[in-house]
Order: sequence, then C-alpha cells, then structure tokens
Amino acid sequence: MRLLKRTPLVRSNFWIAAVIIITNVFAWAGVLLAAPEPYVVEPIRDPEVVALLDYIRSGDHSGEEWEVTLTEIEAEQTITWYLHRYPKIPLAHPRIEITPDYVSGEGDATIAGLRVHVGGKVRVTLLDGLPQVDILELSLPVPGPIRKAIEREIQVQLRRADRLPVRFMSAEWRDGEVVVRGMIR
Repeated sequence: MRLLKRTPLVRSNFWIAAVIIITNVFAWAGVLLAAPEPYVVEPIRDPEVVALLDYIRSGDHSGEEWEVTLTEIEAEQTITWYLHRYPKIPLAHPRIEITPDYVSGEGDATIAGLRVHVGGKVRVTLLDGLPQVDILELSLPVPGPIRKAIEREIQVQLRRADRLPVRFMSAEWRDGEVVVRGMIR
C-alpha cells in the first residue's frame, strides 16, 4: 500500500478514475431525473366496444352490421384496460395519436428487464375485411436483428385478426378519432 501512495503515476491514475466515476454518476443522475413522467390514463374499456362484444356474445348475429367510433383517449383507456387485464404484456402507459394518414403510439416497454420508452407510426388499411398494417416508423432501443424479429412478430400477431368474430367494411381515420364499420361473421 505504501508503494502505491508513493508512485506519482498511480496517484494520478487514481484521481483520473475518481473523476470519471463521479462524472458518470452525475451523467446518469441527469438522465434519470430528466426522464419524463409517464402518461397515465384510467383503464376503462370504451362503452361502444363493450356493447359490441356483449352483443356478439349474446347470440347468433351473423351478417349484422356495426359501427364503433374511438377517440384517442378512448383508445388509450381501452388499451390500458387490456394491459391491466393481461399483466404479462410488457407495455405500459400507451399514448395514441390518430390522423387521416397514420396512427402513432408510444409507451413504456420492458425489454430484457429494463423499462424503455418505445414508439411507432403505422398506416392501417383494410384488405378483404381485415386490417393491414404498414409500419412507417418504429423506435426501439435494440440492435437491428432484434428489431427485425420484433417487427416480424408484430406482423404475425396482426394476422391473427382473421380469428376475430367480425370483418371490417370501412375505417375512416380523422384527426383524433376513427370510425370503424363492420359486419359480424
């Protein structure tokens, strides 16, 4: 120990290391303190969605038409309701923006045990009564190959729309809301 104290090179390296560590601690503290508060909405299913699902479950209504209008806040609340119901889905605090050209969403995801802010922008069209989603932007703090795998999995999940008890006839995207019309299968 005495030898280390007497060597000027070791003493200067110690101070350099101490400055780097302290600077790193302050940098991380700044990043963590600058993180925005999460966007929080109540977990409420939209009444129109509830009514449609209850009507479908009540009996044989095949061929009947339906219409649902969702605003951005109603979409956020309904998504939050489902996320609370299925806590294994690693997403929280969804925020939605609906425009005639795209739908964007963001939220906090848990990836490899870390909570990170993610977002994306998609264009939704209808083809043969099913939603088709084109990913326009995807902000995920992960390496390219993992990002591609996640994009593929999103597309796989979207293909499951074929199992829905409804077919979509139209979707009118407006600023702040969407009006969806369809038919019960």
